[in-house]
Amino acid sequence: MKKSFLYIAVALFALAFSIPAVAQVSRSIGREQYKRSKSKNEKVDFVEQTVLYLKKELTLDDFQFAAVREIIEEQRSAFTALGEAKDMHPNEKRDKAREIYDKIDQRILPILSRQQTEKYLEMKEKRKL
Repeated sequence: MKKSFLYIAVALFALAFSIPAVAQVSRSIGREQYKRSKSKNEKVDFVEQTVLYLKKELTLDDFQFAAVREIIEEQRSAFTALGEAKDMHPNEKRDKAREIYDKIDQRILPILSRQQTEKYLEMKEKRKL
């Protein structure tokens, strides 16, 4: 009787101390959330990003895709200069950006079909400037 009681006591003791060890949460599961994403450190080419967005939204064919890329690429230096201008007032920057976008719009619109033009003009209205 004493031996069986001893075995039961040891089993209960082992069981009592093993349950909290199993129930503990592994802290290594969510530690990745505190690391910075590598994609944030990478430079994104705004011309490529813009052209891919327009291709997706307007379903551009290959000719249109190449033409739009060339049009936006020509304005890269203007956008870069605008972004680097530290002494320019924000309102003046906004006006210059509008001028650049107007130049782009004037050259892109003739390339597009009627449905694409309607969609592009809707997108232009949503543009925040």
